Amino acid sequence: AAVLGDGNAVKFVPLSAENRFDALTAGRVDVLWRNTSWTMERDISGQMSFAGINYYDGQGFLARRSLNLNSAAELGGARICVQAGSTSALNVEDYFRSRGIEYRAVMAPTEEGARDAYAREDCDALTGDISALAAARTTLPNAQQHAMLPDVISKEPLGPVVRRGDEQWEAIVRWTLDAVILAEELGVTKA
Repeated sequence: AAVLGDGNAVKFVPLSAENRFDALTAGRVDVLWRNTSWTMERDISGQMSFAGINYYDGQGFLARRSLNLNSAAELGGARICVQAGSTSALNVEDYFRSRGIEYRAVMAPTEEGARDAYAREDCDALTGDISALAAARTTLPNAQQHAMLPDVISKEPLGPVVRRGDEQWEAIVRWTLDAVILAEELGVTKA
């Protein structure tokens, strides 16, 4: 509404983790804004610019209580559902490799696909951003039979990302982000 003068003028485009950056750099979308982690690799790629951070998340694990797990370190030999092409897939690989723990990644093309695979018991645990895992848990039948493990294996700064080279658009996105954060602090709502 602030940028286009009409809150209904925005077109939301669903994208997978694997094709979102291609869509951005090709100009099919103008901004990615929801769950894109600001990483050094993405920052120095020369193709994208992050306008700021709107949320810090971390990667964790969701598992069935019946497994009696106290830590992700006890997942040796487990099947772990994870979204392909995501930072989560890289983080979980690093986590287990650095601890010498064997596991099997069950890759899904989307976050929803990983969640569905976990619900079907195609894997022993689900990994991803803790906020997404908490939301996924609420959608499971018998949600109380699933628990978040206490391990947080990453720090994920999430924020809007735009194509590099359009400094004016980047500034508009950054100031929009700042305005939204300030509005929340001040209790300003749509009403």
